[in-house]
Amino acid sequence: MRKLEITLSDEQYEHIQQEIKYGGRTMLEEEIFGGFEIILHVGVPNIYTYLEMNYINKIDLGEVEWSFSKKIQTLKN
Repeated sequence: MRKLEITLSDEQYEHIQQEIKYGGRTMLEEEIFGGFEIILHVGVPNIYTYLEMNYINKIDLGEVEWSFSKKIQTLKN
């Protein structure tokens, strides 16, 4: 199994956390359930890569670094 790693700045991480808190409060008030999308936009040939989040609002989190890692350990029962 491969792992996709996206590196966020502290500001990007905080922005995501604030959006999740805001979205959770809004959904509780409106008594609805839902989820969010995190979209990695990769330009070919990987010149400009940015992250976007859709929850209550659509937010552009800006440029990010990403990579695929080699196999990760999985637990077997």
